[in-house]
Amino acid sequence: MQIKAKDVALVSVFSALCVVIGYVKVSSLFSLPNVVEFTAVLVFVSGVMFGWVVGALDGAIATAIITLIPYPLTSPGAFLFVTPPILLAVMVGLGALYGLVGGFLGKRYNAQQMGRRKVAELALLGFLLTFTYDVLGSVGFYLAYSIYYSSVWEAILLTFIPTIYMPYPPIIHTFTNTVIFALLVPPLVKAIGRLQGVSPKKAAEPTKTE
Repeated sequence: MQIKAKDVALVSVFSALCVVIGYVKVSSLFSLPNVVEFTAVLVFVSGVMFGWVVGALDGAIATAIITLIPYPLTSPGAFLFVTPPILLAVMVGLGALYGLVGGFLGKRYNAQQMGRRKVAELALLGFLLTFTYDVLGSVGFYLAYSIYYSSVWEAILLTFIPTIYMPYPPIIHTFTNTVIFALLVPPLVKAIGRLQGVSPKKAAEPTKTE
């Protein structure tokens, strides 16, 4: 697989944008920690528009930065002093998943065809991807801090129920991303397509090096 200079530039720009959005949104949504975020939809759109390599790298890099240097309330681990490697690995993999899926489905969600059916599909994708992210993220916290849980099932259960330490359980994040994907993916794809003069790539097979 060959990564071009253009792809490196796109990864840099979108990763920076995802991190900035991840931090800046706190100022206006401070009362809703870990419930509303726009990083995931940007990573997904980068995959749709520029392919799975760019999308996956965007998600991995942005998630790594936000996890390692968490501004209060941008990350579930915002108040942790140290991020264990196993938790970092899980979160980075889950962040990359958004861009990976966006890249492989990019041809389907092009700027010219965004009817109601595809908007509904985007909502479903937002739900499934974020549900996976939230549940497996809870498993990641169990793997990193198993001493605080009686079992992995307790960690998964806490994805769905509020506690005194997390009054807004991650499942709310799943439903907000369902709405965000339906509302924001179509206009973002159109806007980026017009600005860049590109259409979504087909989920490209690895380029053969000559």
